Amino acid sequence: MRSIERVAPVAVALVALLVSLIAGGASLWMIVRDSRAEAAAHSPAYVASTKVYDTKGTLLSERSGNLARPPLFETASRFLQGEVSCETTANGTVCIEPTAAPLAIRLHSALNVLAICTAASVVLGFLAGMLIARTVSVPLRGMANIADKAAREHAYSLRAQAAGGDAGRLAASLNDLLAQMHERDVELRRRSTELESANKELEAFAYSVSHDLRGPLGSVDGFVQALETDYSDLFDEPAREYFHWIHEGCRQMRELIEGLLQMAKLARTEIQRDAVDLSAVARGVADTLQQKNPARNVTFDIRDGVRTIGDERLLRAVLENLMGNAYKFTRNRNDARIEFGQSNGTFYVRDNGAGFDPSHAAKMFRPFQRLHSSREFEGTGIGLATVQKIVERHGGRAWAEGEVDKGATIYFTTATA
Repeated sequence: MRSIERVAPVAVALVALLVSLIAGGASLWMIVRDSRAEAAAHSPAYVASTKVYDTKGTLLSERSGNLARPPLFETASRFLQGEVSCETTANGTVCIEPTAAPLAIRLHSALNVLAICTAASVVLGFLAGMLIARTVSVPLRGMANIADKAAREHAYSLRAQAAGGDAGRLAASLNDLLAQMHERDVELRRRSTELESANKELEAFAYSVSHDLRGPLGSVDGFVQALETDYSDLFDEPAREYFHWIHEGCRQMRELIEGLLQMAKLARTEIQRDAVDLSAVARGVADTLQQKNPARNVTFDIRDGVRTIGDERLLRAVLENLMGNAYKFTRNRNDARIEFGQSNGTFYVRDNGAGFDPSHAAKMFRPFQRLHSSREFEGTGIGLATVQKIVERHGGRAWAEGEVDKGATIYFTTATA
């Protein structure tokens, strides 16, 4: 709209100037044409002098006519034939010298009038252009403001004022579009409310079930421990192995329950938005991993200056899960290497460990999904699901790349990365 208001007055003024120049040129051409006709007819106003010669060429008489040299005389002379014309008869010869003075006067007056008319037409054209631009741009600006406000504030109940012509049809189309968007927004809000309510109920159910399962599970593990302690002399070696697997199953069940509780808590935890030095967090996680098993030779390559905005406690959990997995899956490597850094706004944790089949990358972040057997690598399948949950709550996403026996790279982003 701003461009229309700037361009339209100039464009109309240029058109008015062009029309004025064409009309003025046509008027000047008509003046020159009429003046040539009058000069050819030897009108007294166009005669500078008249000379009469006898048959022998002796000057008999001379009469002066219009000898004035007004402004634009030289220019006017170029349009008239300035040559002396002679007419010979039996009595002698009459020679007439023309003058362009009348044409010069008429051209001077015409040019003055043309200048005034041209200036007036440019001014009037500019004003007319402004009026046209305002007539066109005001409805368009109103519709643009409504569309902009609807986009920014999701105020789809707004409507554009009806107008005539093409602007009216455009306003009607915009109103129809806003009405459709309003209906869809209402439906989307309704479904979002229902989905949020269902998710809250599901999270509350998972939290309650997980919390309530810990008591019976503890009883099972405790009574098995009591059987082993009080009646150890009654059980042979296979029975003791059965007890071992019962304890192992209880341990895995506790880890699963703790993972479910952790995911349920993540859904309820309020996200804090602070500056987080992820490089420092990653170094802290690396130090903890090395302290757990000082005998392992693992090289940690942690890039400096990796920062973001988010909840430091939750982002620490992300790096603990990702770097912990990398530490676990590289334990069969003598030259184990774990790298953390950032590339083009994307954070990553890379290792040279066991890797995984790329065709299974999509299901890695689902709860309880495991790509390796528990005998080969321990775990519950909750860690990457927790990572995905935290990253999504930060407005980002997580994905994985890797190959079997060639390591893996887990990428994640945040809304401010």
